Order: sequence, then C-alpha cells, then structure tokens
Amino acid sequence: MNRILAFLEGKLAPLGERIGKQRHLKALREGIMMAMPLVLLGSFFVLIKDFPIQAWTAWLHSHWNLDVLLNTMANNSFGLMALVTAFGIAYRLSESYGTDGPSAGVISLGAFLLMTPPLAAEDGAVGIPYGMLGGKGIFAAIVVAMISAEIYRWFIQKNIAIKMPAGVPDVVSKSFSALIPGIVILTFFAVVLKVIEATGLGSLNAILSIVVGKPLGLIASTLPGTFVAVLLNSLFWFCGVNGGQVVGAVMNPLWIQYADANRIAQAAGEVLPNIVTAPFMDLFVYIGGGGATIGLALCLMFFSKSKEYKTLGKVSGIPALFNINTAILFTFPTVLNPIMLIPFVLTPVINAVITYVAMLTNLVPYTTGVTLPWTTPPIIGGFLATGSWRGAVLQIVLVIVSFVIYYPFFKAADKRNLLKEKEGAN
Repeated sequence: MNRILAFLEGKLAPLGERIGKQRHLKALREGIMMAMPLVLLGSFFVLIKDFPIQAWTAWLHSHWNLDVLLNTMANNSFGLMALVTAFGIAYRLSESYGTDGPSAGVISLGAFLLMTPPLAAEDGAVGIPYGMLGGKGIFAAIVVAMISAEIYRWFIQKNIAIKMPAGVPDVVSKSFSALIPGIVILTFFAVVLKVIEATGLGSLNAILSIVVGKPLGLIASTLPGTFVAVLLNSLFWFCGVNGGQVVGAVMNPLWIQYADANRIAQAAGEVLPNIVTAPFMDLFVYIGGGGATIGLALCLMFFSKSKEYKTLGKVSGIPALFNINTAILFTFPTVLNPIMLIPFVLTPVINAVITYVAMLTNLVPYTTGVTLPWTTPPIIGGFLATGSWRGAVLQIVLVIVSFVIYYPFFKAADKRNLLKEKEGAN
C-alpha cells in the first residue's frame, strides 16, 4: 500500500498537474465551457418539448406547432455548440500566449464556417447545415481553432502585422493587426478545402470523424473504455488533482457530441444511438461528485461517532446531494487517504457498469440528450435526463451501492478518529 501511495503521490499527481496546466488542453476545456450556457439553454427547450407526458406533447403539437418552434430554439442554442467552440478555443489559446483573444476567435469562426460543408438547393441557394454547427462539427471546430490560434499568435509575436499610430483607438489597432494573420489563416484553410475536394475525401468533418473520432470513440462509447476513463479520473482525484480537468479535456467533447446525437435522434423520432453521454457520466457515474462519494456523505451525516466527522457530515451532506464534495475530498480527507483508496476508485467504476448494463438491457432508457447542470440532485436528475421514472430509481440504486461500498471503510476511519479524540481528551 505504501508503494502504491508513493507512486500516486510522486508520479501520477505531478503528471496530472502538468496535463491539467498544458496550454492546449486548458484552452480546449475552457473553450468548450464557453459553449455550455447554450448547451444548457438548448436542453431546457428540449426538456419542455419532450417532457414525458403524452398529453403535454400532444398539446404542444396541436397549438401553433409549438413543438416545432421549441425544436428550432434548441437548434439555435444546443445546435450551435461547435460554432461557439471554434471561437472559444481560439480565444483562450491566443489569450494564453498574450495575444488578442477576440480577434483570434473571430478569425477562427470564419475559418470553421469555411470548412463546414454547405447545403445546396435546386434553385442554387446555399446554406449551412445545423448538424455541422452542433455536435457533428465538434472535431473540426477543435482542429480549426487550434491551428488558427497558433498561426495568429506566430504572426503577432513575430511582429508581422500592420501597426497603427499611437493615437488610434485600441479596438481599431487590433483589427488592423489581425488583418495579415487573418488573410493567411483563411487562405490556408481555403487551400486545405480545395485539396480535400480534389482528393474526394468529402470534408474535414468526415476525415476527422474517421481519424480522430473512431479511435477515441472506442474509449468514449464502450464499457471497457468508460472503465478506463473513470479509473483514471478517480486516480487523479485521489491524488488531489482535478480528474475532470485532466480526463474530461479529452473525453468531454465526445460525450457532449454523443448527447447531441441523442437529442437529434429524439427529435426525429429515431432510436437513440448512444448509451455513454455527458449526462450518463455526470448524473449516474459520478453521483455525489468525483469518486461518487454520496454514500460517504450519508455515512458522515448519519453514522459518525467522531465529533469531527459529525461536524463534517453537517457541513458536507447537503452539498453532496448537488454533487459538490470538496469538503469530503480535502477535509475528511479522501485525497491520499490509504483507507479510502479502494472505495474511491471502485464506486464510480461499479456505477458505470451498473448504469451501462441497465441501459443496454432496456431496464432504463438512454439519456435523451437533455444536458443538465452537473449539480442537479439525484432522482430529479435521473428522471429529467432519461425522461423516465426508471432513471430516478437507478439513481436511488446507485446511492445505495455507494453507501454499501463506503460504509466499512468509513467505519474504520471513524473508529480510528474516535480513538484519537479520546486520547486527546485524556
């Protein structure tokens, strides 16, 4: 056990910190987070449109086609995720280099739309498909934003830009500074577009979905891959490193994309394609927060004999119902606590297996694409995410599983702490 802890503290924790602070991964994480308000807003419209009461959905359809309007509103919020991501990643990455983030973001936005395959009508009208601006375009948005920001900052840092006199307003000066790198960026992607068209490869989205999407999809969409992602997340959290920032930087774009695919299928009345989605992870696997510590929170609230743990239970219990477990992680603590290593790693893994099997066997419906805040409490979150009472029941089962796993380890820690308190009193 000492060797394992030494490895986690000496090797894995520093590695996680370096990964979490890596410039491009940080920009990726923060850029996608800029799109989250739209994702949550769109999910609100989807939830209203597809609320699991047949009389309600029939009423919406029969009154001015409100269901169609709500779907349009979802497409103009949730469905613009890739568009905002293209801006956000370039903005954050350029900002990290000390260059003008908004200018880089706007140029990246133009480059992304340039690379998005258009729709052509018989009368010659051309448009941009909603699907490519949402989840389907997420890979292209990430690649275009990264390349755009790197080209932009190279020109600015090398002073290859149009300089304006000192008296010119800063906004105007930055616009002229962005002119040369902007021309280069759009020209570069125009050349890439023509090469793709000449080789018959389809589009940048199609290429990336094969080259990047399929390999990562083997991890993000399967039970063994989910097992690995959850295991790494828990190990990083156990070391005191934010596992969500490290693992989520790579996996969240895929899980959000899968949620969007379920949303689109739900709206079209088709079979939902994905079990593992962002709500699957946030509301079922990590119930109670990193390490799925909601069971430990219940132990602290109702079964503590140590005065310290009783107090901690009062402080941490309610936040844990909203998946906020910072007090438990660092005050109990679970971080680098040898007693808690096994349940902290094991519980979310078991949650993932139970949830995956329950959905695979149709005991519980797939998540419908409604992306709820990760702080949504159990029962409510399960019902809204799946559109079924069975989702709420599954969350109750997962809370019980978390409690059963954590309880014996908690008792050992509580007993040890109680002895320390008695020795201190004596």
